[in-house]
Amino acid sequence: MRKNLYYILILMMWLSCDSGQTGLDQFFPGPGFEKGWSWEGKPIHYVPENLYDYINGEAELYHAYGFQECATLTYFWGSPDDTSFVVDIYDMGTPINAFGLYSIYRHPGYRYETIGAEAVVSAFGIKYYQGPYVVELKAGDSSEKTQGAMQAVAKLVSERIPDSTQVPNLITLLPLEGQVDKTLRYTANEMLNQGFLPAGLEATYRIGDEEVMGFVVLFDDAEGAKTGLEGLRLFYEESGDQFIPNSQMGEDGFVVKTKYHGYVVVSLVGQYLAGIQDLSSPDKGMDLLAKIKNNLKT
Repeated sequence: MRKNLYYILILMMWLSCDSGQTGLDQFFPGPGFEKGWSWEGKPIHYVPENLYDYINGEAELYHAYGFQECATLTYFWGSPDDTSFVVDIYDMGTPINAFGLYSIYRHPGYRYETIGAEAVVSAFGIKYYQGPYVVELKAGDSSEKTQGAMQAVAKLVSERIPDSTQVPNLITLLPLEGQVDKTLRYTANEMLNQGFLPAGLEATYRIGDEEVMGFVVLFDDAEGAKTGLEGLRLFYEESGDQFIPNSQMGEDGFVVKTKYHGYVVVSLVGQYLAGIQDLSSPDKGMDLLAKIKNNLKT
């Protein structure tokens, strides 16, 4: 009887203040989402200055993608010492930053579900993105009870987020044809591991029996893209890589044979650089390069 009264009181307390919640706290569902589950305390918040206190090993990565704030809350079954799982909600500022962070954790072999825009799901956790948010649920066990509760909370959080579950338009700059599913990534800065390059997109493509990486580097304007092209050209020159004459590239691009990424082709397209690396021969990449360039022009 006392135990039932305890849960009733907690539920009433949550409902009485739920309408007044703001910020990330408003996305957490109350204990009434499923009988027997409650939460431990109130959400704990982290900002850029103290994120290292929570995820020391990954804080730098989150900062690179524009991290704004995190709220974390633990749900438990029965008592805080019993079965539990943690829900983290990260505000990354923009939808493309949220996708970019999420995309780091994707792999073609993982299991996916439609929660938010897309979710990676395992027996011990769920991670998805929606609008400018990345949501992660982490469990200490893989019981059906815990997995069911995590699924319920993940979907309820998604329903409470007002932002669309649509993917950011920017990630459609790379064509889908030939693209290996779940390999598309957004890099927030230093594309191709070059400090002088800004953000960009990359994805694995299949050309025959080969896999190559197609990419787009995103500049604010055409002048910036020209400067980036010359910066890349200089980088390969200083690395001692061999430039290959190619009549299809013209002055606004080049082909280079590199030490570590096979043949690389790069072409200037307005405010973008389009390219492919890991080619066994330049000719094998020309059709894909043309598709990327056409995609950028439409």
